[in-house]
Amino acid sequence: MKSWRAETLGAPGEVLKLVDIDVPAPGPGEALLRVLATNIGLPDRMMLEGRYFMKPLLPITPGQEVVGIVEAVGAGYPFPVGTRVIGGTRFADGFGGLAQYCLSPADGAVPAADDMPDEQAAAVLGTFHVAYVGLVNRAGAKTGETLLVLGGSGGTGSTAIQLAKALGLTVIATARGPGKAAFCRRQGADHVIDTEAGALGEEVRALTGGKGADIVYDTVGTPLVEQALQAIAVGGRYIMIGFAGGSGFPTIEPFKILTRGISLTGALHSVRTPEERDDALTVLGRLFSDGAISMPIDEIVPFTRAPQALDRLGGEVHGKLIVAGSTAH
Repeated sequence: MKSWRAETLGAPGEVLKLVDIDVPAPGPGEALLRVLATNIGLPDRMMLEGRYFMKPLLPITPGQEVVGIVEAVGAGYPFPVGTRVIGGTRFADGFGGLAQYCLSPADGAVPAADDMPDEQAAAVLGTFHVAYVGLVNRAGAKTGETLLVLGGSGGTGSTAIQLAKALGLTVIATARGPGKAAFCRRQGADHVIDTEAGALGEEVRALTGGKGADIVYDTVGTPLVEQALQAIAVGGRYIMIGFAGGSGFPTIEPFKILTRGISLTGALHSVRTPEERDDALTVLGRLFSDGAISMPIDEIVPFTRAPQALDRLGGEVHGKLIVAGSTAH
């Protein structure tokens, strides 16, 4: 099969090579998927450059999330051959989604809805499902509350904006520059704060009558954490999602949690109960079918241009980059 692989660390366009490797066999609790589309994000680029918190062994095949057809299963995998599923990949072991076939663990995998196209389905776990875990399952978001999304123009942030609006929240998003700010507004943000232009805490409190945001959804990490703590309401909920700011996960001192009366939680689609998963599938499926949410896609990239797409990440990307599956199976 064809697979994009990096034998050394560096810029994606320099280190990724399209090579022929054997089709892997699935082990217990995993499946071999024929890849239909792959979601790529900043963590994939950071991994290739050696800046990701997980240190996969070389060679690296990026692509942590895919939609694909189950071709073969190991013992205990829950979905039969022929099922179209959305799932994570064995990217840390060299079997990521930028290949004709990949290995996908059962943990976190869900069947793809019939009315959801491949390019939408490829990214739904790491975006809308993560947002659902964070906003609904962990933060218990209520209609009328105010959400502050740090990094609203990325794939995770922009889908959190959409879901929050569908749930009846007021959304304040942060962005850098007018292009990203306009994109956040198109996703439904009620207010957008340019983090290059002013003090975040003061602006959020001005927009909320001095109260602050009920919930903070942090996709940026360390660069904005102190400002976000100035912007959160007493009794607010701080949801830790990622570190698109490039400096790793933030450290929030227990004293600050105590003196602000806030709670701190994290959200992963792979860390939830079966009941939470089934509820998310039902609600998100209905919202998608009704047109209330839709994956914000910046570009659908041909398989042959995957390295160039990865090079774009971290720049002026609005929403998700999706790599189409190879047509040569």
